[in-house]
Amino acid sequence: MKKIVKIGMFAFLGVTMSAGIVSCSDPDPNYETVVPPTVSVSNSITGRVTNMDGTVLAATVKLDGNAVQTKTDGTFAFENVTAGNHTITAEASGKITKEMTVTVAAGNTATNTVCNFALANVGTTVTVEANTVTEKTVESETITGNEAGKVTVDVEVPANTLPEGSTIIITPLYSMDEAASGRAQETVTLIGTEVKCSDPNAQLQQPISLTYDIDASVSGSISVLKLVNNQWVNAAYTVNGNKVTVEADQLTSYVINLVANVTTANATEQLSFERSLWDNLYGGTSITVDNASYTYHMGTEISASANNKVCAYLKEIVARRTGSSVATVTGTYPLNVTLPFGTALRVSGTQEVETVTVSALSGTATGRQYGTVSIKAEAFNREHTGGSN
Repeated sequence: MKKIVKIGMFAFLGVTMSAGIVSCSDPDPNYETVVPPTVSVSNSITGRVTNMDGTVLAATVKLDGNAVQTKTDGTFAFENVTAGNHTITAEASGKITKEMTVTVAAGNTATNTVCNFALANVGTTVTVEANTVTEKTVESETITGNEAGKVTVDVEVPANTLPEGSTIIITPLYSMDEAASGRAQETVTLIGTEVKCSDPNAQLQQPISLTYDIDASVSGSISVLKLVNNQWVNAAYTVNGNKVTVEADQLTSYVINLVANVTTANATEQLSFERSLWDNLYGGTSITVDNASYTYHMGTEISASANNKVCAYLKEIVARRTGSSVATVTGTYPLNVTLPFGTALRVSGTQEVETVTVSALSGTATGRQYGTVSIKAEAFNREHTGGSN
């Protein structure tokens, strides 16, 4: 009787083990019928708004009229942006509004176009005295830690130049908005001044003096232009040591340009994803993937070949072209797909990096500007040889 019980127990265990092996075995799907999901392309435009010194700024950013407020770190984002041309503006109290046109490309690769804004202060208003000389000093804005790149402008309005009670607005200029391209050597804006009057019909009875405090080492490499009928033409100026005096004979814009070598180089860097692969290899049910998180950069890293006045000027020139600071931020790319058993999803991406180098008078400044992010999401069949959980 005892022998019969033992044999029965062994038989029961054998059947139970066999059933367990069968139940945890997952058959391969039929790959001829498994269809990977389609991942929609979703474009975005993101960026950061700062002061000219590189510190974050609370601002309103508009894309085609739709407005958002910057976050505490100065960043903003517009999601699900259609392919094509878009107008984006950034504005803040006490700052000059900036506008740019952004082109979002169509295709199978999603893009996150990075747009950075550095907003300058509005101009200084000066009330003109009729019978006495009116004087005012205006300083250029510089990036943090680069005070040597600052330029001081002494404005002198002679008596009886404008009617009594008139006001003029003195605004530092940082570019001509006409960047030369396709040449190794070009002129870059060192500093400029816009002179406007509260009376648009006012005419100067005599020139206003604009005296710039500029290091004497650059005086032999400069030119001075003024804006006349939307064209930049030569303007009269004198140099006396570290003083460059421009005779502003019209209410218009004046710039001091510096001869420099400007070169650019383009490259890409791989993005770092928190997770880049979802593999539904095991299990007999589908899995849902909502999004993919990644880190990327906004702004520019600036360096110089030396710590002197010339390099300080060049760092300011680079910053105006590319941005004055850099931040590392986290992006989220929407996937919103369901992976059937036997499929997988992989994401990858790169970020454009443009290196701008400006050289003049044995000095060099370089900026590494981080640009557009490209992301590719691919779903595919995941063939395997079977197995068990």
